[in-house]
Parts: sequence; structure tokens; C-alpha cells
Amino acid sequence: MQFKPRKTALLVEADFSADSISTLDNISNAVIIFDDIKNCLFLNYAAEKILGDRSDISILGDWIRCRTQNIVQKEAIAYKAQELPETITSICGQVLDDLEILVSKLDISDDYWQKLDNHKPLPIRGHKIKPNYLSKNYLSKHDYSGLEEIVPHVGSYDRLTGLPNHNLLLEYIDKEIVFSRQEPSYTFAVLFIDINRFKVINSSLGRILADRLLVAISDRLKTCLRSQDFIARLGNDEFAILLSNVEHLEYTTNVAERIYRKLTVPFNIGEYEVFIEASIGIALGDREYAQPENLLRDAELAVSDVRRQNKFPYQIFNQSMRGKALTLLQLENDLRRAIKREEFILHYQPIISLVDNQIKGFEVLVRWRHPEKGLIAPGKFISLAEETGLIVPLGFWVLREACQQMYTWQTKFGGLIDWKVSVNISSKQLALPNFVAQVKQILRETHLDPHNLKLEITESSLVEDAKSTIIILTELKALGIEFSLDDFGTGYSSLSYLHQFPFDTLKIDRSFVSSIGNNVEKLGIVRAIVTLARNLGMDTIAEGIETVNQLAQLKALKCQYGQGYFLSKPLDKNILENIITTEIANPKPIASEDYRLLLDEQIAKEQLLFQIEHLRQELEELKLEKADLEIMLDNTTEHADLVESQLHNEICDRQKAQAALRLANRELEKLSVLDSLTQVANRRRFDDYLIQEWQKLRQEQAPLALILCDIDYFKLYNDTYGHPIGDSCLQQVALAIECVIESIPGLVARYGGEEFGIILPHLSGEKALKVAQKIAISVNQLHIVHQQSSVSEYVTISLGVHSLIPSGEFSPELLVALADKALYEAKEQGRNQACLYVAD
Repeated sequence: MQFKPRKTALLVEADFSADSISTLDNISNAVIIFDDIKNCLFLNYAAEKILGDRSDISILGDWIRCRTQNIVQKEAIAYKAQELPETITSICGQVLDDLEILVSKLDISDDYWQKLDNHKPLPIRGHKIKPNYLSKNYLSKHDYSGLEEIVPHVGSYDRLTGLPNHNLLLEYIDKEIVFSRQEPSYTFAVLFIDINRFKVINSSLGRILADRLLVAISDRLKTCLRSQDFIARLGNDEFAILLSNVEHLEYTTNVAERIYRKLTVPFNIGEYEVFIEASIGIALGDREYAQPENLLRDAELAVSDVRRQNKFPYQIFNQSMRGKALTLLQLENDLRRAIKREEFILHYQPIISLVDNQIKGFEVLVRWRHPEKGLIAPGKFISLAEETGLIVPLGFWVLREACQQMYTWQTKFGGLIDWKVSVNISSKQLALPNFVAQVKQILRETHLDPHNLKLEITESSLVEDAKSTIIILTELKALGIEFSLDDFGTGYSSLSYLHQFPFDTLKIDRSFVSSIGNNVEKLGIVRAIVTLARNLGMDTIAEGIETVNQLAQLKALKCQYGQGYFLSKPLDKNILENIITTEIANPKPIASEDYRLLLDEQIAKEQLLFQIEHLRQELEELKLEKADLEIMLDNTTEHADLVESQLHNEICDRQKAQAALRLANRELEKLSVLDSLTQVANRRRFDDYLIQEWQKLRQEQAPLALILCDIDYFKLYNDTYGHPIGDSCLQQVALAIECVIESIPGLVARYGGEEFGIILPHLSGEKALKVAQKIAISVNQLHIVHQQSSVSEYVTISLGVHSLIPSGEFSPELLVALADKALYEAKEQGRNQACLYVAD
């Protein structure tokens, strides 16, 4: 391997001409220039290729000076290569056998020499002995304990790969640090390499083949490096590389990319073709590092950042990573204390039957009530708990609390015998040898019937040890416990062995459900999952249902169960207990006739969407049947008349279905201009009406006013009282607004969330402001209690007003923007008021 040249950058600093540098650097003969006080000023590429490390070059300088003392300038004297110092010939080996050495002096009056004489010397390392990697065959043929006497420092080498180990690596890093203090411009780097998912490979192939893979990895890593670079094995699946004399950061990243590409080429181990990937962390060394352990630590921190980012195969360490690591360490310490102090609470998200809209159970979700940071969502700490192993005690605490709460509710209320409590189980829990025993013990202590417990397992847990997992699940299944395969379709499970696991339910991941309405591929995947589950005798639960359209399509696909914010957000035990009390244990009829009408309209719309989706599916099935019949017609002559008749009937059925679909679409279009919750116009109708009135009033040169309203602190209200109460608040506010402008021509629309927009043609700003003030008073008089508001004990509303005469200078977007600016001013002035924007 060639030593990476440093000379080009240094010669540029000395202000040499490009031609001189290029000429010396590109000739095939080796060129080395010394001054008269033992400093090496220049080596060209050929010289570095022959000599490699510069550690012994000063010996060559002494030898040359002895032979140039008595020669005149520019006189050349030839020497045989064998006359070089023995140290140099031993380094260069057979390379010099056919070479001769020409020694001469430069003319001291030459401009080139003057520039060289003023140039700072090249950094020369002290003599550095590179480790000879021990032969794997040699290691395998001798007793490891006795090798200390045969091979010096054998304890500093890895027995499996023959590479240097952690201790020897630290010694060499320390030498680099020492030299960097002597030469401030000197830079080196450490690469930390971690093989991804090696544990899965180890458990799949077995220890012997996994060891052969590690040896193959170490051999492949060596091919990526120069002769003077240093590679070590740190742990089971971890390697480190020390790059000496790194001139440019780009070289380090090039090495990392080269390693990544080399390792992505499959390994042939025995009868298996094994694919691996690596995460690589880079730390640049300099004199600022006091300890070699710190440099290695920073490279490992960069590896952690690669895993978190999951974007690039390598990362270069920066100080922010250390801050993140300290934050994670603090969070880990807090998490350990939290488990001891039981700072966690459980929320319960209802699982609803999509057939009869009844609650059939709930999924348990853990939340961390941090004493300083407040409520922390699971996304912030579950991954950390997985990494540290704290998921095991946390997981069993969740399981125990959930079983105990379920039994408490069963004792307190009737009619919950068929309800299931679903609890997530991590792969680390499954890997415990006493996992089954712990589950049994929790059921005994909480007195919960096993038939009321469902354990949720992710796909990724299955591949780590499939055979062991099947045994564990089968044993628990015999007790009556049910199992769900969580996030189905996003992991690594194979359909070929899915039927071997005793799963009762497939959970459709939210990533498929969220785009089911506008992505044909995702819709097809959901349909395939539902069909697969049905064929395997399993139920399906759709996660993340957030819209009525998603609900209607899942019902049309005959998905049995669902959960998501559209149905119910996760609730604490007190709220869920109130729901059980009021809606299940003691159901009461709803007194409000208006609310009942709104509910009926919502159900009607849902049913209409359901019918449309059903018709769409029928059309798809008819298309498939038509294609089959056409194929049959092309390939069959014997039954041509029969096939033609069947095809005709199918086409007629398809035409009828298309007609029914067109009729249903017309019905849906009538509803599409209304907001399904508040029954005022929706955003689409708002935009259309605004443009329509803008064009009309532009011709009339009449004013157009806009009022934008925002319910004050509505998010706090919704979080405090729950989604159903929040919906009721929106309905009452919308009704109050409609009552105020009942006699005024215009449009009331739900602009988005808790915002409403009111378009008022032919109204000036002052008149529109009076309307807005009436709306604020009307909403106040609803007396909707809002204990979390800092403005009033009741729900209030802020309003922004603006009016202008449409013209070519203005646009509808400007009207909206200025009304929104007025709304912002109303909020800034304390909320619960209306503000009119007046142009300067």
C-alpha cells in the first residue's frame, strides 16, 4: 500500500511553481531532498512508494550527507543499492535490487534551492513497529495459554482473527497522540466499525459459521487499508482502524465508503450466502486528546449516531454527539430510577368492533410521568429501554399493572367477560428462559383469567429465534392466552412459516391505514392482509384510524376490529372507567334531539361511503372475472356460446354497478360541501365561495368582508375533557355563529380544527366588526365551562376582521392573510375579543 503523499500541500505553502512540483512528483525515479542539517525537505511519489513509512528516513539523510561533503554542486555520483544503510535495504526489501542511487548537490544560487531551503521540513515519525498479525492457523494449532512463551505479546492479539486487540490499539493511538503534539499539522483518524444485526446472524448460522464470518470480515477489511494503517478487533462484532498521517478529511470518508461497499458484497460461508452491513464512526485525532480511550469513545459515539439517524453508513464525530450521549445517559439514569419508583402510568386505547361498533378490549400504552419533565411519550424512552435492557423490568411491570386493572374492572362491572387487554412484549422479554414462568406467576397473583389477556409481539422478534418463540407461544396458548402479530407488513417475517406461530390476530400497521384512501398499492396490501388472516383463521385489527373514510374502507374490506384517534384516543383509567360506567354498565338515552340528528347524518354519510367502497370492490372483482372470461373465450371454442352468454351477463352487471356508483357519487357530492361534525360549510366550500364572491364583487366594485375565528385554548379544552366533549363544543360554537349571521347574506365554514371562517359580501370593515363582536358575545353566553382557560371560566373566541373591495391590485389570499393578522392581534391583546385590521 502506498503512503498518502503530504508533499503537494507543503510545496504549495513554499510557493513552488506547479510545473516543478508536477515534474518531480510524476517521474518514475525516486527523488529525496535533504538540507545540510538533517531535515528532509521533499519526497516525490515514487520515493514514498518505495520507502513507505518515513520513520527511518533520517538514517538515509545521514548516509547521503557523508557522501556529498567532497563533491561539487550538480555533480552526480552513482552508488549501488546494496551500499545503502542496512536499515533502509531491509525496509525496501527486493525493490532496490535492480536500482542505482544517484547523489548530487543543488546549486545554492538556484531559485528552486532557495525555496526548498526556506521550506519547513516534512513531519517524520519516530520509528514505529507495526504489529505482525498472528496467523489464524498458528493460533488454532497451539494452546492459547502457552503462546505467551512462543510469541511475545500474544496476549495483545485476538485469538480468532489474529488481529491486535483493544489494548494494543490503545498503545498505538497513544503514540499517534504523542507525535501529533510534536507536529501540530499532523492528523490521524480512528474508524469504529460495528456489524449490524450480527446477533441475528450468530443465532441463525451458529457459533462456528459466525466465527468463520468474522475471520472473513477481518480479511476483507485489511484489503481496504494501506500498509502502515492499523486494524484491531475490539469485541464480538466490533473492529477499529487507525489511519496514520491523514492529510484530508476526504481520505477518511473515502476509506469508510470503501469499507462499507466491500462489506455489502455477500460472504460465502459454508453453504450459505450471507449479507451484512456495517455502521462506521469516525473520530479525527489531534493533540487535543489526552487519552486514547477518549478518541475511541468518540468514534463509538459516532456509530451510535449512525444507528439513530439511519441515513448514512458512516458519521464523523462532532461535539454535539457527546452532548446527545450525555443527555441519553441522564435519561437512562432517570429511567432506572423511574422503574424503581414506579413513575409510570398506563393509558388504554379502546379496540372497537367494526361490525357492531362495540368496545371489545383495549391496548395498554405506557407513559412516563417524569418529576421534572412532565408526561413523556413512549417514543422518547422505549428505544432507550430496549438498548439498555430496562425494557425487561418495565415490560413486566406493565403486564402486571394491566392484568390487575383488568381484573379490578371485571370485579366492579359486569359484561366485561369477553374483553381482552392487549400488552406489548419485547424481544428481550421473549428471550428470557423464565418468560413463561413469569407470565404464569403474574396471572396467578392478579387472578386474571388467561382468556382475557392478549400479548402483542412485533415481527422483528420472530426472526431472532423462531423455533424458541414458537415453543414459548404454544405453551402460553395452551393456557388460553391469545397473541397478536403487531405492525404486520413492516418487519421480516416470512409468510412461509407464519402459519407455524399460534397467532390469533394480525395488526395492520398504521403506515398502510393512513394512506388507504389515496394509495391504490396500500389499499391492495390491506386487502391482501385481511384475506391472508381470514385464510389462516385469524382476526385483523387496523391501527391508526383517523378519518371516516379510512373507517368506511376498512369496514368494506371486512376488517373486524380497529383502533385510532377517530374512534378514541388513549385514555387514563379514570376516564375509561367513566365510559364503562356511563355507556356500558348503565347506558342512557341521549336527550338532545339536535345531537341525535347530527349523529344520524354522520352515520348516513358513513354508510354511504361504505356502500361506495363496496361498489368499488365489486367493480374490481367484476374486472377480474371479465378478464378471466375473456381469456377463456380466447382459448376455448367448444363452449363459446356459453362463455359469450356469461360474459354478456357480467358486462350487464358491471354497467349496473357503474350506474349505482355514479348515483352514489352524486349523493356524496351533496355531502362533500359540509363539514361532517359541525354541519357548516367545509374548507373546500369556503375556498370556492370566496373566489366566487370575489369575482362577482370585483365587477360590482362592492366590499367583501372576512371574519376568522379561533376558539381560545381549545387544545387544552380537548385534552382536559376528551375528544367527544371537544366535538360537542365545536358543534355549539358553530351553531352560535350561524344564529348571529342568520339574517345576513354570507357563508359560515369550518376553516380547520377549532377555526371558523365567515365570508360576508357587501359589508364594510366597521359593519363586519360589529358582527364579530356579536359572535363573541353569543359564544360567551353559551356558558361552556373551560376551567383551563386563562381568559374566562367559560369557552371564549378571538376574531380577526378585514374588508376590502376586490380589484386587480388585491387577491383573495391577501384578504385571508390580513384577516389572519387581525386575529393574531386579537390574541396578542388578551383574546376573547374582535380586532379589525386597518391598512396604514
